[in-house]
Amino acid sequence: MNKHETASMLAYLSAAYPNVAVTKDTARVFHEVLGELDYQRVMEGCREIVRESAFFPSAAEVLKSVARTQGVLSPPATAAWNDVMTQVSRLGMQGVPEFAHATTAAVVQSLGWRNICMSMNQEVLRSNFLKMYEELAKHIDRKRLAEVAGDPSNALKPSDSLPALEA
Repeated sequence: MNKHETASMLAYLSAAYPNVAVTKDTARVFHEVLGELDYQRVMEGCREIVRESAFFPSAAEVLKSVARTQGVLSPPATAAWNDVMTQVSRLGMQGVPEFAHATTAAVVQSLGWRNICMSMNQEVLRSNFLKMYEELAKHIDRKRLAEVAGDPSNALKPSDSLPALEA
C-alpha cells in the first residue's frame, strides 16, 4: 500500500468516525504498520471494522481485521472446542480427526485424542482445552500477524517458539 492509499484508507475511516481527527503522525504510524499490505485487503478489513465497531480503530486493530478477513487468525476457543466435540461424536476414539485450524489440532495433539475421547469429566477437559488453546493461539496469531504485515522481524524468534508437540 502506498502513501496515497494509506491516506485514502484513513479518509474512509475518518468519514465513518467523524469525531476523530487524523494527524500526520497518525497517518505515518498507520502507513508504517500497514504499508506492506495490499490496499484492497486493508479496505476489506476497514469495512469490517466500520460494520462492527463504534470506535475509530488503532493500526493494530486494522491489521487484526485484515488477518481475520483472510482467515489467518485462530478461531475463537469455543468454536475450536465445538469442532473437537463434533469430531469426537463423529469419529470416536478409533477415528483420525481432521480439524479446520492448526491451532485446534495442536491442542488436541497435546492433550491426546484418546484422552479426549475417554474423558469422564467433560467440564474439566473443556476448561483445560480452552486454557491451552488461548495460550497457544496468542503465540500462533502473533506470528501470523507478523507474516501478514510482511515484517518477519516481528515473528517469533527460535527462542520464543513453542516446544514441539509429541505424538
